[in-house]
Amino acid sequence: MKALNTFTRSLILASAALVSIAASASDFPLRADDIGLTHRYTTDTHWSGGAQAEALDVVARRHIGSGKWDHLKTNGADNKVNSNHIVYGAKIRAMDAGTVVGCWRNAPENTPGSNHAKVAEGYIGYAGNHLWILQDDGNYALYAHAQPGSIPTDLCPHNATYLPSKELGAVWTMAGIVSGGARITKGQVLGLVGNNGNSSGPHLHVHVQTGSGDPIKMKFDHGQTTPFTNQTASVNASWTLLNGKSIVGETMVWAPHSVAYWTVNNIPDERMQGWFTHFADSGVMPSVYACTDNGQIYNTSWVPTSGSWYAFHGMSLTTFNKKSTDLANLGYTRYGWWYCGSVYTGIWRK
Repeated sequence: MKALNTFTRSLILASAALVSIAASASDFPLRADDIGLTHRYTTDTHWSGGAQAEALDVVARRHIGSGKWDHLKTNGADNKVNSNHIVYGAKIRAMDAGTVVGCWRNAPENTPGSNHAKVAEGYIGYAGNHLWILQDDGNYALYAHAQPGSIPTDLCPHNATYLPSKELGAVWTMAGIVSGGARITKGQVLGLVGNNGNSSGPHLHVHVQTGSGDPIKMKFDHGQTTPFTNQTASVNASWTLLNGKSIVGETMVWAPHSVAYWTVNNIPDERMQGWFTHFADSGVMPSVYACTDNGQIYNTSWVPTSGSWYAFHGMSLTTFNKKSTDLANLGYTRYGWWYCGSVYTGIWRK
């Protein structure tokens, strides 16, 4: 169905908003470009309380019809094979800057559905391969269950497979303590999503806590969310910008893309605004905004944001001409325009 609304984004306003968020909000720890264009991440609140009461367990899913989503790459894939899970191997990124104070990097993977025997024996910590980071705000962040060997050695000096002595049920192991640890920058790649420790399947566990063990609610600066109630969400869902808010319970997350050059074609009209908001929020702007089938389909390219810009789609010729005049009076130059039947799109830059 052809949408009647148009969408605009001014980089000047967007930049001002992002500056105000940065002091209090974190990067989402996974990026959209590590999974398929039509895949999305979903979160569950962690099962335990205490310091992990605000923890998130994150997987990735693909739409399989009727609002249902599956965590496997293909229909009929073997659930017991880690690499068949969409999220397996996605890059884990630091939510905030800090210093490594604990880690492990070479614990073996679990078979989905069961833990490695050494977990119950106490020779693999519950976090498996992980990083504890003392953030610059004084709180501690845990990134757990990374693939064996994927955490770089310059971040984690502990290379043994198993803990040297039993530490039953430990999330922060004594053997994993790091002194004089590496500095971490916000957004830095820390490792790859895996499945080890106390984990039933490939996923990323993240949580933040105070030094005394009180849970901290994580807030994220970029990305969009929609409810994932009862493991269901429409493929044409309406999305809400995180914009410094937290994620609670079952939620589908459209994580931000990395700032780079991207092309996404064959976007149905009813999903175009979601894609537009997704990329604008990710720090890129349109360079191609073409349409076909009288505005039913859009073909787009995106480049790193520079300067101030506006873009509109779904315009009539009258609206397009008025936008051109009004924006020219504000000092904007028409960068490009496209039409398909009676529908016009346009990009203006300053």
